[in-house]
Amino acid sequence: MRSVGLQLLAVGLALCGCAGRNRPVVLANAATPFGIAIAGVWDGVVHETLTEGIGAGDSRVEKQEWHLEQVGPTISGYYLAALTFTSGDGRPYVCSRQASFSALVRFDVSGQIRDGSIQLDEVAQRASEGHCTPGQRALAHYHAEVRGDVLTLVADGQRQTLYRNRGTPQAPALLAAAAAGADETRGPGTRQTAAADDRPPAASPVDVSGVWIWEHQGAIPTGDEKQEREEWHVDQDGARLSGYYDRVVREISADGHAFKCSMDTEFEIATRYKFRGEVRGNQLVIYESSYEVLEPSACDNGQRRLDAYEGLANGDEVRLIWGVGGQVLRRPRPDVPTQRF
Repeated sequence: MRSVGLQLLAVGLALCGCAGRNRPVVLANAATPFGIAIAGVWDGVVHETLTEGIGAGDSRVEKQEWHLEQVGPTISGYYLAALTFTSGDGRPYVCSRQASFSALVRFDVSGQIRDGSIQLDEVAQRASEGHCTPGQRALAHYHAEVRGDVLTLVADGQRQTLYRNRGTPQAPALLAAAAAGADETRGPGTRQTAAADDRPPAASPVDVSGVWIWEHQGAIPTGDEKQEREEWHVDQDGARLSGYYDRVVREISADGHAFKCSMDTEFEIATRYKFRGEVRGNQLVIYESSYEVLEPSACDNGQRRLDAYEGLANGDEVRLIWGVGGQVLRRPRPDVPTQRF
């Protein structure tokens, strides 16, 4: 759910796919046996307001630049997604110490033109270095349609429109900005936890095994109340960590009207995330590896991703840093039941 810096390699944030019906899109104005040539550079912009998690109310602007090549029916290439988050209430992000931050991710893509339709798949993703880097998400599959200088991508219930770039591609500038941003977030006075490769060796890792709790409650942009709770179960073998956490999200109607999706004034969604990681001294790195929905709900929008964290353990607290902020896990009181599922 959260994220930390991964390795720098030509890198923006994960796009939440693009959407539509799960059927082939017929190409128009075919100029070759495989339809209009898709090779070239394509640009697009996504602008949205986050509605879930600690970042609810923040804005996200994502600029994409796709570089595609075509040999007959075979398509290959990549795209860069340059992302900017802006705090909705003016509070600074943990990773940048400012009310905004930027990140960059590179997605490698491949595809085929079959029976008059274009199919594209993301095959790899690599993110920029630094604390303000979004976590990984599931790789997307797209149906694509080319009409003149417009490329439409459809996947997972969302539609993305790209336009052919007939001027100067921005990729070199984006890569330079990402490198500069990574250096800045690692500079003096801004870094609270060291990157995994920079951490000094520790004689013995702190003990973070056991149960940890995180809770958050507040209003969302619709005015309704959202309650979030995570219960982390951590197993530790020396410096290695493994385990899972159960995340429960409950939304309660503020005006007493029932939600259409649940026909009730509240609904709840529960998800279990499995993770692995390591601890060196009192510093942690955690990677989510999989998830499963424990309590299915018609109100579930299905928008989940696997993230990475950096953390600092101090007594009965573990402070985690991820792409759009941070959270503090605490040991539960011994007289309070914690195992919910």
